[in-house]
Amino acid sequence: MRKIFILQVIALLSSLTLQAQHKQQFDLDAPAVKVKNSRYNAIKLIDIRNDTTNIGFVQTGMLNRRALVVPGKPLVNQLSGLLNSITDSSATHNELLMELRQFSFAEMTGAMSEKGYCCLRAGLYTKVADKYWLIGAIDTLVQVKGMVDVTKALLKTGGETLCNFIAYNLLKQPEGTEAFTVHEILNIDSVEKSRIKLYNVSAYKDGLYTTYKQFMDQEPDKQIVVDGYEIYPDAVKAKDKDNKLRKVKSQSIYAIVYNGQPYIASRDEYSPLKKVGSDFLFTGNAKVSPSMGEQVTASMMLGLLGSLMVSNAEGRFEMKIDHKNGSFIKLKEIIEPEKPAYSE
Repeated sequence: MRKIFILQVIALLSSLTLQAQHKQQFDLDAPAVKVKNSRYNAIKLIDIRNDTTNIGFVQTGMLNRRALVVPGKPLVNQLSGLLNSITDSSATHNELLMELRQFSFAEMTGAMSEKGYCCLRAGLYTKVADKYWLIGAIDTLVQVKGMVDVTKALLKTGGETLCNFIAYNLLKQPEGTEAFTVHEILNIDSVEKSRIKLYNVSAYKDGLYTTYKQFMDQEPDKQIVVDGYEIYPDAVKAKDKDNKLRKVKSQSIYAIVYNGQPYIASRDEYSPLKKVGSDFLFTGNAKVSPSMGEQVTASMMLGLLGSLMVSNAEGRFEMKIDHKNGSFIKLKEIIEPEKPAYSE
């Protein structure tokens, strides 16, 4: 019996190793346009993604085997090649700095179709004196659907999104009065969190928050009443437009705060939220409320590739809030210990 178990473990590890080694190459295709009188003719890259070894995963072949997406050439070289191909001799000799915060693909197979996602979050800066000024930013989630394999269309669409973002900003100059040091760009999450009220208060306002925007601004929609002593979906009530106390539809809101304790809302539960360092964490089910939409689903898929390769699609996870848009990013799966078999 022990030998069989060991062989099963070896087979599983071998399968995962082969799976991790399977790769899909990604290359930017330059758009068939030329930008006349571009203000910039060169580009540098600061890649601050959590994992810079790949760009997510797709599903390939008849068996939909997962494949890591890896650049055919280093991304900075591809970006330089892109700029050279869409500008001409009329371009001004200035340099762009791209800060790449998220760029990742993910694919999933449904009962009758396939869905692909590309998450892109980036900023473009130019240097003036000793600081960098923001020219443009993008924070988008692109979805591609199809009845058959969507890999080719997904990679093409993701590449076009990145290319168009750069091309669109080639004629722009810095706007506003805000400039950043290299250190601030490298730690842009901390800079942004320092400007969000939620991340800088010691006490949270009691009430119901329909959206993340309300939660981050600490501006509750309305006050709540809790029946009993425990927080669960049927116990939370709020007044409706007729001033009558009604049960709150937990799947339709973002969060509540009760007695100073914040909770993330879902169809099945209210999950206590805790601040650890500069992040808000909670433990909950990966299957979240429909009100969060495709963005949350994709954020979970794109949040931690390693866990997705080996963990259940549905399960209980430790997650954190994305401070930019309020979506949830999986950190690790919570494995519940098995209950001992009952014996008399």
